[in-house]
Amino acid sequence: MKKPKKGYFLIVIIAIGLIIFFHSLGFLNPVERILLKAVGPLQATFYNLGIGFTSFRNYRALVEENQRLKNEVSRLAVDYINLTSLEAENEYLKNELNFFQSNQYGYELARVVGSQPFNEQILIIDKGSAVGLTEGLPATVNQGVIVGKIIAVESDRSYVELLTDIDSELAVSLSHLTGTNGMLIGRVGNSLLMDLIPQDKEVREEDIVITSGLEEKIPRGLYVGRVNQVESLVGQVFKRARVSPVVNYRGLPTLSIIKSF
Repeated sequence: MKKPKKGYFLIVIIAIGLIIFFHSLGFLNPVERILLKAVGPLQATFYNLGIGFTSFRNYRALVEENQRLKNEVSRLAVDYINLTSLEAENEYLKNELNFFQSNQYGYELARVVGSQPFNEQILIIDKGSAVGLTEGLPATVNQGVIVGKIIAVESDRSYVELLTDIDSELAVSLSHLTGTNGMLIGRVGNSLLMDLIPQDKEVREEDIVITSGLEEKIPRGLYVGRVNQVESLVGQVFKRARVSPVVNYRGLPTLSIIKSF
């Protein structure tokens, strides 16, 4: 195979020089316009493809950044909820401690671990006779609001009957009266009824209902609720009143059991 002669290179160099010379004089403008018009669509296509590729790459980066930010927000939200819950629990425990110390009550804090099968009005707590719990002790929340009584005890657990259970009974009084003024009983639908109120006792709506102190293991003055309706029947020895609880009995996480007073 023959090697190209040096003359060919000289011809190419001269041709390039002439093209540059004629371009500088403007002689090639018509030809250049024709060529630009011919390749214009292709140039626009390649340009748009370049923009599209860049946009796609930027879009992917934005999607990844958006997902990262969402994950970070979710993590911060969980941390905030946990912190808020911990702060609320600490504040609750501090208030409970202050209440029991100021009233000189011996107490045991217990966690609710479940409820009795087929009866959610009987709660199961994680403390029992091993820490001195016995039947009849009151279960309270929110600094002295009674919600039930212990009805059965095992070594490491106890069963608390809520006041809203249909078999529940509690000796109660109105805060402005002395002695025992009635018996609080549970009703279907998580309601409370104060029964056996003597007809000569004045009962008004919004009166505060408290424990009477008649029961040996329950001190007087634990908060039960407020009267929302008085029922007095002509010819009856007793009248009764419907009572609204001051707390929601559903989903109670912890109970404070008063052991001594």
